[in-house]
Amino acid sequence: MAKKIPVILDVDTGIDDGVSVMLALKSKKLDVKLITTCHGNTSIENINRNTLTIIGTLNEKVPVAEGMSHALEKDRPHVTVHGADGLGGYVLENNPLKMIDKSALEAAHEIIQSSLEPITYICVAPPTNLANLLKHYPEDYKKIKEVVLMVGSNEELKDGEVPYKEFNASVDPEALELVLKNPVKKVVVSMEMGHTAYLNWFDVYKTKITNTFGAILENIYRSYRDGHVHNGIAMHDGCAVAYVIDPSIFETKEAHFEVKYFESLSSGVGVVNYSKPANVTITTKVNIKKVKRLYFSSLKKCKKINIG
Repeated sequence: MAKKIPVILDVDTGIDDGVSVMLALKSKKLDVKLITTCHGNTSIENINRNTLTIIGTLNEKVPVAEGMSHALEKDRPHVTVHGADGLGGYVLENNPLKMIDKSALEAAHEIIQSSLEPITYICVAPPTNLANLLKHYPEDYKKIKEVVLMVGSNEELKDGEVPYKEFNASVDPEALELVLKNPVKKVVVSMEMGHTAYLNWFDVYKTKITNTFGAILENIYRSYRDGHVHNGIAMHDGCAVAYVIDPSIFETKEAHFEVKYFESLSSGVGVVNYSKPANVTITTKVNIKKVKRLYFSSLKKCKKINIG
């Protein structure tokens, strides 16, 4: 059997983050060494609880470390599409899992330096934790195989065009800039992937009837609101994990990816500029059938769960 890919998963759980946790923990190809939490979809306290709730419900065990509760340089007001607490009110009562007593920064650094194999760092949250790691331990990039970021857009801007305010980049564009300046290998899973490979209402119903965990997910999905997907559930964060599990699901390009600031957005966004030398690999197309196949095969593995 091929060796499992050792990964650190950085989340701001959130509904589609919950799906990414399920995909990662149920994959035979990934060895999740650590999950780190980051500000974003809701408060860090909610994000910590939501992350432990998903892991505990899945009956899995993995270290979870608290990361940054605010942006690297400048906090900005933002709107979440994940409801008041980020997980549709779902909480696993009497969850035995607890956060570890190390910060995300120290825990990630220790795992990266002690790993015999290069680590793949999957970031489906604002890239604050990753930027903080590369800022404090710039040598760590040498032991990271690649960072896979769910961030930004794969569409090149036209002159004078103001882009859609993609969440992860706009919450902490300064952090994204720092990551982009680092020589670590970067893969950008653009927001278009989650907007394309969304779960339609038939998929959501199929989720509900698959098993008890599917019924929990379906109930959580009722709190999810995405401006691009009006007839289903966007799969942004799940696509980033899917890329690591099976890169053949996606078509990619080498591209220059950068942060651009817009006064009208009160923030910056991640965009491509094909006129400049490439600094990332960016996804341009996703095989919808393969993503859904991976999603449902992972869901079917969620048989022995803990519902408190």
